[in-house]
Amino acid sequence: MNKAFALAVMMSAAAMGSAHAREMGMAVKPATDVAIVYTDPETPDVARQLDIPDTILHPSQPMIRKAQAEIRQDPALHAALVKQDVELNNVVAIDTAADGSRIVYVR
Repeated sequence: MNKAFALAVMMSAAAMGSAHAREMGMAVKPATDVAIVYTDPETPDVARQLDIPDTILHPSQPMIRKAQAEIRQDPALHAALVKQDVELNNVVAIDTAADGSRIVYVR
């Protein structure tokens, strides 16, 4: 029981740290630190294995617009995605990890 509680506390702290870093405007690492995650709502087993939230598997239009705007406003991120052959109009969400790297979700 203690191990489960400790794990829950660590996961909570990590999530809060990531959110706090975004709120504080923490400098983001260069766009070369970009992880691409391809999502497919028709394949729930893969989504569960990758721990992809349902809100990203089924993104809202505001979420997609926000991701698209972030790509347009960040030339380094745009270049990194183009370099990795990502179809930019298929990007549905972008998240910033606690270390400043980015996770780009593509449908």
